[in-house]
Amino acid sequence: MSGRWLFVRIRSAERALREGRIDEAYALALQPDVREHRRGQKLLDELAKPLLARARLHLQAGRWRAALDAIEQLQTIDRMTTEADDLRRHAADEFQQQNQRDAGRQVAVERAAADLAAGRLESGRLAIDRIDDSQRRDDLREQLDIRVQRSAQLLAQADEALQRADVLTALRFWSEARERHGRTEASDAIAPRLARACRNTLDEWFTQGRLERFLAARDSVGLLRPFDPTLDEYEKLAGLCARGAAQLGARDYAGLRETAVRLRAARGNIGWIDTILAALGELAEAHETVLASPLGLCAGSIRSPGSAGPVFSDQRADARGATDVPGTTGATLGLNALLLLVDGAGSSLLVAHDRVRIGRAGGSSAVEVPIPADLQSHHADIVRDGEDYYLTAYGPVRVNQGEVKRTRLADGDRIYLGPAAKLVFRRPSGKSDTAVLKLSHRSRLPQDVSDVVLFRETCLIGPQASCHIRTPDGNAQVVLFDRAGRLYGRETTARGGKLGDPRPLPLGATLDFGDVRVTIKAYEAQETNRRA
Repeated sequence: MSGRWLFVRIRSAERALREGRIDEAYALALQPDVREHRRGQKLLDELAKPLLARARLHLQAGRWRAALDAIEQLQTIDRMTTEADDLRRHAADEFQQQNQRDAGRQVAVERAAADLAAGRLESGRLAIDRIDDSQRRDDLREQLDIRVQRSAQLLAQADEALQRADVLTALRFWSEARERHGRTEASDAIAPRLARACRNTLDEWFTQGRLERFLAARDSVGLLRPFDPTLDEYEKLAGLCARGAAQLGARDYAGLRETAVRLRAARGNIGWIDTILAALGELAEAHETVLASPLGLCAGSIRSPGSAGPVFSDQRADARGATDVPGTTGATLGLNALLLLVDGAGSSLLVAHDRVRIGRAGGSSAVEVPIPADLQSHHADIVRDGEDYYLTAYGPVRVNQGEVKRTRLADGDRIYLGPAAKLVFRRPSGKSDTAVLKLSHRSRLPQDVSDVVLFRETCLIGPQASCHIRTPDGNAQVVLFDRAGRLYGRETTARGGKLGDPRPLPLGATLDFGDVRVTIKAYEAQETNRRA
C-alpha cells in the first residue's frame, strides 16, 4: 500500500512539473522517500532546469532576494552547477549593495524628519532634497510646507504687533514661531527690527520702573541676543532686579543696597533707584541710631532666638565669635566651616566665605579645603565676586585640560590640582549663587566629605537636578538659608503643597524636613590639618 502511495506522489510531482507548477513539484520532490527513489532522482534533475531559469529571470529583473531564494532551492536538492554558483555570487553582491542603498535612504529620511521635528526647517529642506525615494520625499515636503506656512502666520502676527508697538506680543509670536517651527530666513529678517524695538521699549520700561513688563520679556529677549549682543545688558539688569526683589522680600537691606548701587552704576541716575537708595540710607541711619542707644549697648550680649530682623550691615562677621546653643538658634555661618550630613546624600563641607583656600592636608598653611594629595600647602583659591566665581592658582592647576593662573569658573568645569586631585565645579541652580565643588573619590576630605558647598544665601537639598545636594529619591526639597548670619532650613514641597515653617539648624542637632534628614556639625579645618 505504501509503495502505491509513493508512486502516486511521484506521478503528481511529474505532472506538476510538466504543467509549470514548479513550487508544487519542488515540495513533493523534497519528501525523503521520493528523493531516494530512482524516479525521484530523475525528477530532481528535471526540476533543476526551471529553478535555474527562474534564478536567471529574477537576477535580470533586479530581484536579488528572489534570485538567491531560487538558488537556495537548487542547493537544497543538491543540483548546484558552476553557473548557479556564479549567479549566487552576483545576486549576493547586488543584494548587499541594495541593502546599503536602502539603509542610506532610511538615514536620509530620518535625518530630514528629525530636522523638521526640531524646527530646523532650512536644514530639513536641504535634507529632503537629497532623498531619492520620491514618495517619502513628497510626504516630507508636504510636512515642511505646512510648518513653513504656520511659521509665516506667526511671524505675520509678530510683524503686526510690532507695527502697533506691542513689543511683548511681537516677542511672543516671534519666539513661538522659532520654538515650534525653527529658525528660518523670515524669522531672521524680522529679528533685527524686533531687537531695536525691544531696546527702546526696555529702556522706557526700566526708566519708568515698569519692572513687571521688563522681567516678563526676559526669556524671549534672550533668543534675540545672537542678532544683537547689546541685549546682554538687559539680561543682567533683569537678573539684578529679580535679586533686588528677593532681597527686599527677605528684608536683606544691605544686599538690596548693594544691588541698587549696581543698578545705578549700570544705568545712571534713575528716579526710582535714587528713591530706593535714599530710603535705605535713612533705614541704615535709623538702625545706627538705635544701636547707639542704651538698648543697643545690650544688643551684643542679648540675642532673641530665631530673630529675623532687618539686616543693615554684615552681621555675619559680628556673629563669628558667638557661641551656639543647641536647639535654640541656627548654627553660625562664621570663620569655621560646617559639616552638613544629609541621609542618603553623604557628607558635605559648608563654607560661607567669599574666598575659599585649597591646599594639602597637613600642610603649613591654614586652608578651608585640605585635600589629601600631593599639593602645595596653599595651592589655589576660589573667590566669589558678585555673581561669578574665579579660580586663582598658586600651584599647577588645569581647568578642562588647559593650564590656568586665573580664570572664571563655569558650571561643569573640571579642575585638576597637581598630578592627582580632581574637582568639578557646579552651579546647578540659576536662582541661587551657591556653588558646589564635587571631589573625586581620591580627593575626599576626612569624615568622607565628597562635596564642598560654597554657600551664598541659599542651598537646595533634594532629588531635583537643580539642587546643590542631591538626595537619591523622595519628593521633598529643602532650602537652607542665611538669616542674620545663622543657618535655617525650610521644606519647600511639604504635604498639601504648603511651604514648611523656617526652622533653625543648631549645631549637633538632627532635623527632619519631610523625608529629608539633616544634621549640622562643626568641622575644624585646622584640627583636621594637624591630624592629617
